[in-house]
Amino acid sequence: MLKFLSQSGYSDLSILMVALFLLSLIFSGLMVIKRQFFKLDFGILRFFTITSLLGYLLPLLAVLYAAAELSAGILTLFACMAPVVATSLALSLRTEKVRPTRVAAVLLGVASAVLILLPELQIPDQGKLRWMLVALVVPLAYGIESIYISRHWPKGLTALQVVTGETVAATILVAPIFLFVGSPLPNLFAGSEVTLAIVIFVGAGVLESLLYFRLIQQTGGVFVNFGTFISLFAGIAWGMILFSESHSANVWASATILILAIYLAREKRA
Repeated sequence: MLKFLSQSGYSDLSILMVALFLLSLIFSGLMVIKRQFFKLDFGILRFFTITSLLGYLLPLLAVLYAAAELSAGILTLFACMAPVVATSLALSLRTEKVRPTRVAAVLLGVASAVLILLPELQIPDQGKLRWMLVALVVPLAYGIESIYISRHWPKGLTALQVVTGETVAATILVAPIFLFVGSPLPNLFAGSEVTLAIVIFVGAGVLESLLYFRLIQQTGGVFVNFGTFISLFAGIAWGMILFSESHSANVWASATILILAIYLAREKRA
């Protein structure tokens, strides 16, 4: 949906502002219905500010910026490197046991990225390397965010409270920039394909975000990223269906290596 919206003619900032506002509205409404009110303090505000940057602003802006130049399949492939980033960070912080399989997973994840980036280095003017490097912001941000949330989850807050706080914080951070730039807002009542794409994106975002924070709360910051194992195939498939995308042999090889990396990095549970 972000790939589709990036081709709509509206600015990245306008799309992000609308999406964040609608998500904030829905999450706040759910929190009111559930009567899950909470008091803010400096520690919680800092937590929401950091997670809103890592979970919303940096990755979404990176996707919107790169989506006009990269296929949906490639974008999904890069996003699916988040488990490797999370595993690397967890190993470096010693929150996960150093197993040979997890070290191998990290190395394979790096190899998967190199397999995609290397051909672009050999193309005059670097081909699409710039946008691919921007797309790498997505797994870096998500991988770091999940570990940060797991280590610094505000005591006593539920998953709904945390996701609401993060989303509202992201909206507040984007609003002044949006007002200063003065980008036009998409008309959500025009009944256009843009409206449908935003509605689908927001609807999926509500379900995804609630599950994401619930999984972090229950399992930690590494395991939650393995949902990308499914999204890898979904993103490539939707790209083929909606945009008639096709991929070279090195992309399929990279996807295969990444699948193996995710398999090796998976959490061992008793």
